[in-house]
Amino acid sequence: MSWQRVLALMLRIVRQFRRDRRTLALILVVPVLVLSLLGYIYRGSGEPTRLAVVLEGDSPLARQVLALLEENSSLQVIVMEREPALQAVDRREVDGVLVLPALSFQPGTRPEVELILEGSQPSAAGAIAGAVSRALPQAIIQTMSPSGQAIQIEPRFLHGGPQFDQLDYFAPTFIGFFAFFFVFLLTSVSFLRERLQGSIERLIVSPLDRKEIVLGYMLGFTLFATVQSIVMVIFTVAVLRIHYAGELWLVVFLTFLLTVGAVNLGIFLSAFARTELQVVQFIPMVITPQGLLSGIIWPVDSLPRPLQWLAQALPLTWANEALRAVMIRGEGLDALGLHLMVLIGFAAAMAVLAMVTLRREVA
Repeated sequence: MSWQRVLALMLRIVRQFRRDRRTLALILVVPVLVLSLLGYIYRGSGEPTRLAVVLEGDSPLARQVLALLEENSSLQVIVMEREPALQAVDRREVDGVLVLPALSFQPGTRPEVELILEGSQPSAAGAIAGAVSRALPQAIIQTMSPSGQAIQIEPRFLHGGPQFDQLDYFAPTFIGFFAFFFVFLLTSVSFLRERLQGSIERLIVSPLDRKEIVLGYMLGFTLFATVQSIVMVIFTVAVLRIHYAGELWLVVFLTFLLTVGAVNLGIFLSAFARTELQVVQFIPMVITPQGLLSGIIWPVDSLPRPLQWLAQALPLTWANEALRAVMIRGEGLDALGLHLMVLIGFAAAMAVLAMVTLRREVA
């Protein structure tokens, strides 16, 4: 095998991509736009959840519950009469109605607090139910306490911290998923285009052997995948201001290993497609299961046992675990040995399969 020929093929791929502005936009611009949208969704100034409160009786406890709910910045509390409140929730003008009777601590009394939720938006319903569940016991403690102060709980975080929000916790998985998705799409479509234009056939009759062809294309695609990984990590940290605990170079390195596997997977699967539409049809088979089972939406441990076994066979699962370990728990390279072995093994296995598939196709 001649590395000089491999590098020459890699440089041809690089020059070809440099003239393709749409491909460069897919590599560099689209991931940044998607991450910007996610950052705005998680950290944008959305409308607060609207809660109508009906005071059916005047008591210190009921007033304390109302005061605590009004202090909640995520709620917009509106004091209303019962009938207008019920009509408002039916017209979706408010997300819920809380009916507070004359709450008291008299022996033998059993006051009932009525909570009516509109229900079409689970997030709003959960926010109201959680806020009311926290406000009631806190109001009871403050009302019964001689000093009027509630018990203060000071949490101590082993990992992360109070400065970490939802976007900070989701950022590692977003980086891994979008790097894998866009690199796989880029590689599979580009390699298929090379085949349809006859470039692969001309290379096969040249002095290049099949290993050199696959390695040359892999290095060419991987160069742009590496640039994409660096851009995504820098943009996430510098622009979206993600909090992280570990080393950034390790985040880039893990993303690089994942994208190398995605490059080789794209080269391998492109051999089974005859049109670009058929390449796109691989997305539900390859990308969707990894997005659902790799811990982005649900923790892997919460999945049914057969799906947990399937998740452990997916490279994105190991990449997400490693990225979370670095960015949230601050772990170093010495704690990620198994994850690195899996990602390197996946990339190597896909490279071998790409070489074998290329040989079978030409034979």
